[in-house]
Amino acid sequence: MTRSDSVRRGFTLIELLVVIAIIAILIGLLLPAVQKVREAAARMSCQNNLKQQGLAVHSFASANDGKLPMFGEAEEGAHWTAFLLPHMEQDNLFKALTFNADFARAASTPAAVDITSANAIDRNMAAAGTVIKTLRCPSTLAPERVVDGSGYAPPWYCVRVPCNYLAVVTGLQPHDFRPSASPAGMTVYNFDGMWACRAKPNHKVSAGGMGGPVTLLGVTDGLSNTVMIGEAEPQSDIASMAPSGAEPQNAGRKDHWYIGGDDMDNYETIDWSECGGSTAVRINYPRPATGTQGSGTDADWGAYEVSFGSKHSGGANFVFGDGSVRFLRDGISPQTLSALGTRATGEVVGNDF
Repeated sequence: MTRSDSVRRGFTLIELLVVIAIIAILIGLLLPAVQKVREAAARMSCQNNLKQQGLAVHSFASANDGKLPMFGEAEEGAHWTAFLLPHMEQDNLFKALTFNADFARAASTPAAVDITSANAIDRNMAAAGTVIKTLRCPSTLAPERVVDGSGYAPPWYCVRVPCNYLAVVTGLQPHDFRPSASPAGMTVYNFDGMWACRAKPNHKVSAGGMGGPVTLLGVTDGLSNTVMIGEAEPQSDIASMAPSGAEPQNAGRKDHWYIGGDDMDNYETIDWSECGGSTAVRINYPRPATGTQGSGTDADWGAYEVSFGSKHSGGANFVFGDGSVRFLRDGISPQTLSALGTRATGEVVGNDF
């Protein structure tokens, strides 16, 4: 045996480079497939979130003579999601809430709050800052918590969790401007969708419970033809806009919160985009590159605030009045999308969904 026969032959540099190149190509081919699988799982999880919300609404209606939950407690601050907590396996969180108390405090820095506090406002704030997976889409780019501020004097502050789901309150109104700027004079008391607040003086929980003016039987367009809740992606830079808390800087944000907020208690009954959306605006309406954010008159910004959308490719998930969950694509006709958002206007719904 010669010496050369007894020495193990190694890889040459060229062979190593070829192997590395092959591995890189395989990774490049595999990565998109992995991303597609991951997105498919996220989309399925999101659909399950909406399914659970739909079941919670029907459970609420079953326990309240067919009434749907109020859209919110006008002039107090609670959102529709707060009323569904006992029907979403969040009974302990619900029991911590006090519906005649605020969901924020006047302080330069939001105080540390606890769900077991003896103070009702502290408990409400702690609930609003509790992450509930059923109300957040896995694909969202929104931060987990945000310091939210209002422009009252003195300003109010609360650490809140951005929400990825809005109640479908209208199929006709493309913004949440003041009633004087709305052709229909629309407020939280006369929405044309499946959600609304009770009229004054019975607009608070203490004056009639958590059931709203709309019933399942009142959805005469058909529960299978009416959307109830849909996805909506908050602004990705929302956290950088909120810490100062000054309303002129924060107004006009695409900010969506669950449990409670600082605009549902507004006596003007405007800025309902905190927890409601409109199908009068196309899905995934883009953030305006120009215009005046927060002016209350800029149509593009107004539409952007109340629009539905998601980080899923090509559309967003919705739960219908009958509890079914469907993915509505960006290309759905405006007429069909609008008709799906109203409960009793008798439009002919197209078949492109």
